[in-house]
Amino acid sequence: MNKQIFRSLSKTTLLSIIFFSAVMGIAMTSVALNARWSPNFVWFPIIAIGLLCGTTYWLEKRWDIGLSHAPDLPWVRIYAIGIILTLCGACFSAVNGVFSEKVRSASVFSSDASILFNVFYAFFMPVFAAILAEVTFRGILQSRMQKLLSLWPTLVIVTLINLMAHFPYNSLNELIDNFLGIFFILATWTYLRWLSQSLWPPLIMHGLHNFIFAAVAWFGGPIPHAEFSSATITLIVFLGLATLGLTIFLAKDLHQSLLE
Repeated sequence: MNKQIFRSLSKTTLLSIIFFSAVMGIAMTSVALNARWSPNFVWFPIIAIGLLCGTTYWLEKRWDIGLSHAPDLPWVRIYAIGIILTLCGACFSAVNGVFSEKVRSASVFSSDASILFNVFYAFFMPVFAAILAEVTFRGILQSRMQKLLSLWPTLVIVTLINLMAHFPYNSLNELIDNFLGIFFILATWTYLRWLSQSLWPPLIMHGLHNFIFAAVAWFGGPIPHAEFSSATITLIVFLGLATLGLTIFLAKDLHQSLLE
């Protein structure tokens, strides 16, 4: 990697981190102000959606972050690969959670907030964070990086930077304990962004993943992974390996064509 490429990637990385921090910071500030001023009238999603849509539109017009579909790609198969890959990543993350004794519980803003407020927070913020992460790390950062680097360095660097962005919202010990699981599922979306040459598949998959797990945690949580039965763990491992194999089978020719 020469100095010019290193300088360009460093600037893009810094821009991505600043963008993510600023947008997330403004969104969380609107949550706090909403909770303080009018907790029974939930308006923070309006601010967050407007901010995210406006900044994403501006980024796409200025830098082309991938919000398009190439007409010559098999999009039904690509989205099928996206679903299967996301399921594979979720299985791998769940197995990691068994060893780290992870407990999945619903995200609530405050026990003092109203139920309505916490419902909006628990379901909206994970999806908002997912879309923001995709726009930032697989939109701004990866769109630039994959033009300068090959697939595997891009995948590792983008995924690691995305993972580090979790630090303000997760404890360091939690990130270390669940490093492999988080890295793997983020890597699946980084790979999907490269394979599809579009931001839409990973953005949709990440958003759906977070929404589904928010619903599972809200209605069925807390879920202590360490208490999974042997049969459940075996099923998760089998499903993870099966979906990984199916992904390789479905993506093989697309992968090869992009490398040529």
